[in-house]
Amino acid sequence: MRKVTLLLLLSSFMLADVVEIKNFESDLFSKDRNRVKKIEFSLLFDGRDLKENRYKIVDALNIVISSFYVEDLFTSKGKERFKTVIIKYISKKYAVDIDDIFIQQFKVKENVSVDAFIDALRDEGFCRENPRKLRRSIAESFEDIEIDN
Repeated sequence: MRKVTLLLLLSSFMLADVVEIKNFESDLFSKDRNRVKKIEFSLLFDGRDLKENRYKIVDALNIVISSFYVEDLFTSKGKERFKTVIIKYISKKYAVDIDDIFIQQFKVKENVSVDAFIDALRDEGFCRENPRKLRRSIAESFEDIEIDN
């Protein structure tokens, strides 16, 4: 009986796959004035038949991640919920079995935008113009800049 149990255990380990998704980037809304922030993370997926279904995992990541705010992913509870939602989505949509997901790295990348630049100027008291007019003016100024190599 022990030999049969051991044999079953070993065979299940042999069928298991590990797939790593490195440096996955996405833009997420922030609860802070509905701004968009760029995030980057790396994940390890543990399950069965994952290598041949890697493209399905990436598709699921792209779909599921957009249902989260960036602040939701800062907490351990939010990260666990994210992993649970991905596992359930992949299982239901693609019938791919994932046993666990391990977060290797997670960071929010700084994204200096025209809006952030205008807000910084406004905070310092430099902007008294109509924000739309100023935004257009700054964007046009950036288009005229040439960079020599």
